[in-house]
Amino acid sequence: MKNLLFVLLLVLMNAALHAQIGGISGSKLNAVCVDVVDHHHLEFEPAFGISWQSKAWDNHSSLSSHFPGNDSTYISSGALWRFTYGLFDQLEIGVTAPLHLDVLNFGLRYVVYQGEKAGIAAIAGFSMPVATGIVATSPETEAQLSSLGIGAVASYAFNDHFSIDGNVQYLRYTATPTDSRNSGSTCLAMDAGYYLLDHQFQVIAGLGYQNHFYPDDDHALLTLYPGVTIETGQNYIIVLAAPYDLFGKNFGKSIGFNFALTLTMN
Repeated sequence: MKNLLFVLLLVLMNAALHAQIGGISGSKLNAVCVDVVDHHHLEFEPAFGISWQSKAWDNHSSLSSHFPGNDSTYISSGALWRFTYGLFDQLEIGVTAPLHLDVLNFGLRYVVYQGEKAGIAAIAGFSMPVATGIVATSPETEAQLSSLGIGAVASYAFNDHFSIDGNVQYLRYTATPTDSRNSGSTCLAMDAGYYLLDHQFQVIAGLGYQNHFYPDDDHALLTLYPGVTIETGQNYIIVLAAPYDLFGKNFGKSIGFNFALTLTMN
């Protein structure tokens, strides 16, 4: 759970798939909303992300360069896909996985309450490694362990154009990893979105905070998520985001770009 390159509907790299509940749909960038996929409808979402990192925060939250001379940058990129199915009117199930299929991240969302302006939902997930080849079963490291997650979602619509979504999640490995002794992670997210041009274009700003607990020192990160959704088609949505890390502890400072195409099928 150390290395999280986070995204709502967008891109989650390998370790991130263990650190967020996956497989569920969203309406903005970082935080998911209360709404589920329509009954008997299927969402398919391919996504791509890239990030650049040359500095990191230490245990005292001091920022310094990764590389002597400040002449290098670490570049990371990846792709994933997501399938989400509306099982009932208030329940959706789904799976998220990276392109190379070394992790499967299953999730579900159940709408607890849906009013005219506000709603509440519960989310839960299970992440499991599915590496091929010869895999050592002991000692159990982060890469070899499954994880479980639970969370809550709240959404509020001020009017037809402006709405906010907020999430809280807690995740934990099924056993204590021998390589890190991680004892769990919490993730908080909030997005605000405003629709323009007859609901064809949504401007979004979001904040995400993650804290990973270790015996010696915690790892924490606060990230800004600006971006847009383009919703000019009936059955697809284009999502663009540029996450920017604001503050951290024992974490690299990254700036990224994420792209996703959400397709809906009856």
